[in-house]
Amino acid sequence: MNLDYNEMLDFVYETLKMNKGLKSDKPHLFFRNRYEHIQRVFGWANRILPGVETCNVDVVLTAAVFHDVGYKDSIGKNHAALGSQIFETYALDHAFDLEFTKKVSNLIQQHSYKELLHHSDTSIELILLMEADLLDEEGALGIVFDLLAEGYKEPESYASVFNEIMIHSAHIVEQNYMITPLAKKFWEEKKRFIENFMKDLKFDLFME
Repeated sequence: MNLDYNEMLDFVYETLKMNKGLKSDKPHLFFRNRYEHIQRVFGWANRILPGVETCNVDVVLTAAVFHDVGYKDSIGKNHAALGSQIFETYALDHAFDLEFTKKVSNLIQQHSYKELLHHSDTSIELILLMEADLLDEEGALGIVFDLLAEGYKEPESYASVFNEIMIHSAHIVEQNYMITPLAKKFWEEKKRFIENFMKDLKFDLFME
């Protein structure tokens, strides 16, 4: 079984482009590109995998590449179900092992159910996929996300932007969702970055 991740990524890009799924249907998220998100999730998966000894690496990385391929017409409704179907067709065309295909397809179908992170029977492969998905667009990139989204709304002051960042960043500052060692480490680093950024911004705005 030949796994060519660059070929898979090219296929996912072309599929999203053909299905008009590259961009969000939300105007204030004009800057988001789902293919770029997929590339980063694939990157995060590669970063956190070394912290886990027993894991099917190829299942995790393949699922990372295909996890959001099911977006269509800029809408995410049922994207996981459609994504698993698209992957299964790709896997059949490339003569992938049936057991491997089933495992990857199941991960794609379940990746949006982040509450499964803390279920005792959740596979390590699904945990890693969900962690990689959650690590994207947080920390420094999360703040850039908030600034671009708020800029679209034409905010009236720095203070209003500060408040929005505080709201959107609260979930990362207040807890750590991660399970595996390196994912926990990276999340804590993102948390410290946000805390320091907000402290400095509050100081600059004389809000302390």
